[in-house]
Amino acid sequence: MKPINYIIAILFLFAQPSYALEHSNARPGSAEFLIAACQEYTELYNKKDELGFGTFLTTSKEESFRAGYCLGAVMHTNSTCSYSYTLSVYQAAKVIASVNVKQRYSETRLLEDAVCR
Repeated sequence: MKPINYIIAILFLFAQPSYALEHSNARPGSAEFLIAACQEYTELYNKKDELGFGTFLTTSKEESFRAGYCLGAVMHTNSTCSYSYTLSVYQAAKVIASVNVKQRYSETRLLEDAVCR
């Protein structure tokens, strides 16, 4: 077997699905999807400083999409707020990611509560 096959096999053995991927089947536009997307964003943000070979290779296209969805939603809401006390997108994403999915929020209300507070 070629060495690259061994490397790929090792990456698949150590790659773990994210919490947001395992616990979300919601569609874009729902509060559940936004919560899962912000969980993904915070996971990727926390992983950015990890040392090790191939940490950037363990992020899938879908995980990147969800993280980008959170980033875009928070930045858009921040630009439409009449006032904003949120210091960073990461802080707003952490607030959204910590919301219990069982609490019934609309996506708009969740974003306004997290970003425009």
